Amino acid sequence: MRRKQQRRHGGPAGPGEDMGCEVVALAPWLRARALRHLARYACPRARLEALLVRWGCRRLGWAEPDAALTALARAIADEMVAAGYVDDRAWATARARRWLARGIPTRHIRRRLQAEGLDDAHVAAALAALADESAAAADELEAAELAAARAYVRRRRLGPWRPAAERAAWRARDLASLARAGFTYRVARQVLDEEVPA
Repeated sequence: MRRKQQRRHGGPAGPGEDMGCEVVALAPWLRARALRHLARYACPRARLEALLVRWGCRRLGWAEPDAALTALARAIADEMVAAGYVDDRAWATARARRWLARGIPTRHIRRRLQAEGLDDAHVAAALAALADESAAAADELEAAELAAARAYVRRRRLGPWRPAAERAAWRARDLASLARAGFTYRVARQVLDEEVPA
């Protein structure tokens, strides 16, 4: 009943109600909105496409998108990739670098990047870039994992960052905390046995 009242008063059509021309007319606005967004924020292609669909639904007053709006969002996202405004590989590498510096293990970084809609090639390239950046150790990925564990331990004040008298009493809990964060036992033990640099 409400949809009929909206249509009588000039409200937006719902999905499937002769909306082809409305979606086509929305294209320049969505393109400009995407450019404004990308001028301020870097984002992967999948997120940009989801944003375009959400913005289009909000602009047209729809609760759900239809095939035409989804196709338009996909086409605009493809245009932004072709123009070089969206670079999934660079975004994944920068985000993985930031997460690793915050002390997030590489297994969780891989899952987070995949959850962002990035394909396996971009995820693998980002993790390879992390391994290339930590060239001090024989196994680059393990060195990156150690650096992330050290950052986590320092931030949480675990192990070597505790007073010396409390370290032995809290060792099991510190190991459990590192395990819950996703670090392997070997990495957790090695980080907890280190001394704080002077």
